[in-house]
Amino acid sequence: MTQRTLVTGNLVITMDPALGDIPHGAVLIENEAIVGIGPATQFAGVDAERIEAPDGIVLPGMIDSHRHTWLALLRGISGDQALLEFIANTFYGIGSILGAEDMGVATLVGALEALDAGVTSIFDCCDCVNSPAHADANIEGLRTAGLRSVYAYGMQRYDFQPPAFHHHRERLADAARVRSEYFSAEDDMYQMGMLYSDFGTIAFDATAAEIRQARELGVHGASHTGAAAGSVLLRGLRELNDHGLLLPGHLHVHCNGLDEQEWKLLGDSGAHVVTSPETELQMGMGLLPIRPALRHGIAPGIGTDSIICGSGDLFGQMRLALQHQRAMDSLPVHAEGRSPLSIELSVRDALTWATTNGARIMGLSSSIGSLTVGKKADVIVVRPRWNLVRPSYPAASVVLQSSAADVDTVLVNGEIRKRDGVLVGHDLAALPAKADAALNNIEKAAADLHVFGPAELAEFIGQVERGASVNYAQAYRNMAAPN
Repeated sequence: MTQRTLVTGNLVITMDPALGDIPHGAVLIENEAIVGIGPATQFAGVDAERIEAPDGIVLPGMIDSHRHTWLALLRGISGDQALLEFIANTFYGIGSILGAEDMGVATLVGALEALDAGVTSIFDCCDCVNSPAHADANIEGLRTAGLRSVYAYGMQRYDFQPPAFHHHRERLADAARVRSEYFSAEDDMYQMGMLYSDFGTIAFDATAAEIRQARELGVHGASHTGAAAGSVLLRGLRELNDHGLLLPGHLHVHCNGLDEQEWKLLGDSGAHVVTSPETELQMGMGLLPIRPALRHGIAPGIGTDSIICGSGDLFGQMRLALQHQRAMDSLPVHAEGRSPLSIELSVRDALTWATTNGARIMGLSSSIGSLTVGKKADVIVVRPRWNLVRPSYPAASVVLQSSAADVDTVLVNGEIRKRDGVLVGHDLAALPAKADAALNNIEKAAADLHVFGPAELAEFIGQVERGASVNYAQAYRNMAAPN
């Protein structure tokens, strides 16, 4: 049965260079695909269900290129933590006690929060696969929510008791199981990836095995790369390159601490880069990697990371990233005693990070990222709550003045997921009780966790960095030194 939906708005921002913006425009959807775009008058006689937003802005669904839904129950827990505090006390701490059932609830809550904010696709990095059941629960949560996703199976190891995996090869085997049971190469709604163990924290041979397996399984590869400025942790790019393991399409997250040689390696390898502005700036990871990525021919994506210390919508991330980079771009001019005469990065650049660039990162440029005939119907409508006067520059109002509360309508693959400002298809009255129960479980188990103080953190990072130096050196055990 054919289902038709016509979405009309005061303006359609297509993000398609051939179509541009369409005042008083409309998008016609048939089943899961876009079949028509143009002035609303063009579709006046079309038989279709109508979603009308005369004061709204119609856009392609936004794409969150880096998110951890497994942390979605811990709202604001790391709001005053630097990176090392987060890693020692929250990441490894909570990760060691999180059960599979609570993982499923967290994933659903996090995915619905993304949908509510106009995010129709996420690259979900689940670096807390304590057991096969954890992987299954994360996948089920994403699919129950109904948004487009890449589920990135995390290879990170925690002190989870009793352990479900006793050897690294067992994790690799379970990743292969997940690929076989849940994912098809032809499915552009649900894809799989692998989030590699943090570089330097395991033996180089184990890292190499993860990357090779991701290639063999035909799944996306991703890593937290260069996220600790001034540290050898999360680096190892030269070692990977010397072994042919910097593969095209590898998604490198954060990248704040990389040097120029490492950036060149990423550019030459065909890498993707994504920034998560609030997390990176708060936790002391370094400056945002937008300008270095652009300088090396890399189209950056943008992500929320997690709600442990920031916002769950991409509007805030776009806004912060854009204004931060604009300020950084002005510094050389200020140093000369002058004021900037123009701004290089535009609000449309920021929209590009959250739409077309995100589609490229997910390998779906031909399917999503713009409102184009033939693409999948991932569509949102933003209706500003403060609508006493129309926006003079709608694209700027979307990026600089909007939040999740302004998202009126969300469609994913042609299915309505949010309408009139409310998520549909879920029991939103019952979900808070489930989320609270899961959070109670987590907090009860976390009460017995050791909290690292400053001196212990310094000792902790020193030990981990020394271990990383050993692990990187293993890359050259059987290689002759260069002349």
